[in-house]
Amino acid sequence: MIEFTDEMKECIQNAYTDQKYILMATASKDGKPTIGFRGSTFVWDDEHLGLWDRSRQAGSEHTLENPYVVLFYMNPEAKLGWRFYGEATVFKEGDVRQQIMDRAVQAEVEKDPERKGYGVLIRVDKIMRYSGDKVIQER
Repeated sequence: MIEFTDEMKECIQNAYTDQKYILMATASKDGKPTIGFRGSTFVWDDEHLGLWDRSRQAGSEHTLENPYVVLFYMNPEAKLGWRFYGEATVFKEGDVRQQIMDRAVQAEVEKDPERKGYGVLIRVDKIMRYSGDKVIQER
């Protein structure tokens, strides 16, 4: 079972305002990788991260083709960080998409004035330290 610690929750919730932007790595169905900032990332519940994906670029397409992702948070000053491995579900319409948009970092949502982005929930299956091979939690 995955359960974010209070420290993880606080860091993720404040990542945008602290300018410790979260990176998300994805791969296409044929294995071509990409990585990009996800400033709208937030804690959805004890097992899921949420984000508003306004980019609609390669990472967005990859997530639709291949749901396996990794998100990376690091605060070098505090020597603190994690890698969150999981499976993403994309919501292009509906109530869950709206709930994600409502809870995402609003400064990021506002950069999508036509609201063409997607809501994304990532069920986290494994959490590792930011470097090395230490697994902190695993489903």
